Amino acid sequence: MRPSSIQAEVLGASLLLAAAALVGGGIAGHGTLGIEVAAGLVIGSFNGFLIKVLLDRRAPILPTSILRLGFYSLVALLAARLIGGSVWPVVIGIGIAQLVMVGVSVRRGLRA
Repeated sequence: MRPSSIQAEVLGASLLLAAAALVGGGIAGHGTLGIEVAAGLVIGSFNGFLIKVLLDRRAPILPTSILRLGFYSLVALLAARLIGGSVWPVVIGIGIAQLVMVGVSVRRGLRA
């Protein structure tokens, strides 16, 4: 079980969900909402890669967790501003990506 394969699986699943959010938002007549959720999914899918980089550098968990939270909050605000909508759908997309990461990790852990 390689950590990079978990991260790649999370990225792939998040991109698939982002495409579904785009299509679903467009079909429902809420294209901006779909774009915002999709952006959050894509942004959130890179959290696993960032965690791995920080762990490889033996960075302390608590300070880097607080910095990552601030970083993702800032990126969500910027994405919402660029899209021209609300920040909450972007944050919800980031949260869904984190749930995908947990699901993939648990599934891999149960297989091991």
